[in-house]
Amino acid sequence: MNYKDFLEISAQFSLGGLITEQSHPHTIGLSEFAKNDLKTGIQRMKDLDMHVFDVLMNKLDQLEHMNKMVLDTWSKGNRVFICGCGSTGRLALTLETLYRQITKQTNVISFMAGGDVAIIASVEDFEDHPEFGAQQLNELGFKEGDLLISSTEGGETPWVIGAVQEASKIGKPFFLYCNPDEVLTVQRSQDVFNNQNINKINLSVGHQAITGSTRMQCSTVLTYAIGLAILCKENFIDYATNSIKNVRQYYESIDAYQFIAKFIELEADCYLRKEYVFYRSKPNIAINILTDTTERCPTFSLHPFESILDNPINPSWSYFVMDDSETKYNDSLHAWESLLYGRQPRALSSNYWHKYQHKVGLEKLLSHDISQDQIERRIKYAGGNHYQFRIVYDQDNLEMSWEFLSPNQERIHFEKIQGINDVLGQNIILKCLINIHSTLLMGRIGRYQSNIMIYVRPTNNKLIDRAIRYVQYLLKQNNVVNENITYALVCENLFEEIKTLVYGESIVLKTFERVKKLFSL
Repeated sequence: MNYKDFLEISAQFSLGGLITEQSHPHTIGLSEFAKNDLKTGIQRMKDLDMHVFDVLMNKLDQLEHMNKMVLDTWSKGNRVFICGCGSTGRLALTLETLYRQITKQTNVISFMAGGDVAIIASVEDFEDHPEFGAQQLNELGFKEGDLLISSTEGGETPWVIGAVQEASKIGKPFFLYCNPDEVLTVQRSQDVFNNQNINKINLSVGHQAITGSTRMQCSTVLTYAIGLAILCKENFIDYATNSIKNVRQYYESIDAYQFIAKFIELEADCYLRKEYVFYRSKPNIAINILTDTTERCPTFSLHPFESILDNPINPSWSYFVMDDSETKYNDSLHAWESLLYGRQPRALSSNYWHKYQHKVGLEKLLSHDISQDQIERRIKYAGGNHYQFRIVYDQDNLEMSWEFLSPNQERIHFEKIQGINDVLGQNIILKCLINIHSTLLMGRIGRYQSNIMIYVRPTNNKLIDRAIRYVQYLLKQNNVVNENITYALVCENLFEEIKTLVYGESIVLKTFERVKKLFSL
């Protein structure tokens, strides 16, 4: 695609009017708080998380209907499918894993754009293809009587819409989203709204802590809503009310600054010294931790987790491995099956995906080895110093420890807080804390300005539009004003910069400087 091709379809992806794409007034200046006032930064992000509970309490009637349809589906021997793209895809996989962990049952099937590979290696370009969503749904054997629960933070993701429209041909699927109906004017969203076979649930939580970073409050509310619907067996209103009330009180009671501030400082300093980190967790929370570390790549333009098939291997700043203190993993497949709580990975392997096998095939997934073997291998090829960030949750405590791993193991910092006897609720709070942690550590190393995602990677149409809008924002903020600086001109210059863009560079800043130079001559 060149810039002219994009401009021809840009109206379909001009999303600046969406609430999820706009700056939240409560987190303006977040990058400076991250560097100079972590206590305020942590509290402001936590404030936004608290709104999630209010939104859920106001939607219990609709969520109760979804719960009833879930239970009815199972009572007839059918299956519930959960799907999403990017962050919502990872929350789908997370929910299936939690469901298997809690119930020991296998009648929930999750899938995401690009298959399970996308849990560790972002496949954003699949997002633009509604036909891919329909194809993945059908390949999993979705049939009449099954129920699809789809989610899209923005409410306009083509892949998700393709899946839910396909499911509506033989059933009454759910479509959960996080923007007000009146701003979702693109035709594909309107087509969903006008489809009477699709159940719509609006879970709008407002602006995000970082513009467009829907991996935070949006995916939190969606995870909690769907989790409640698939885990409650009876008396939904009472069940959900008690859960939300207890989890909210628990989160309010946590001194998040005391718990995570030092870890933010330690990890940020580590990267500034060009050193490396292993994240390690046991199966009960592993997918939650992996999700956050994976999502840093597209959000902050970090190099993705490397594959052992890469040549040369360019190590990412951090890497996730399964904690094998209780179970030894024989190989990469065994480790992945443990992370997915006993199921085999679902890679895309039919002939339909032949030309994408290098991105979404099983070999690609397993080449991201999350077993213990990867530690020694990575230390050898990456060189330098390596640290370990171990996160452990049981019914009694949530623990975090930062350790010097290589050349000699040594604990540097440790924190522990009391847990909550609610597996879904604990995972929701862990997600919030880890999201705060990763966002503020990226702020400390300059990966966003104020609360603007200037390091976004333009890997699909939505993100191209986002990058163009952020360039326009910076030009205006820096008084670079000229009637000839149009959306089209910025787009053309952005596509020129994409040609030479490498990981670690900001397409927004590069394009901003390019356009600024054009109009300062």
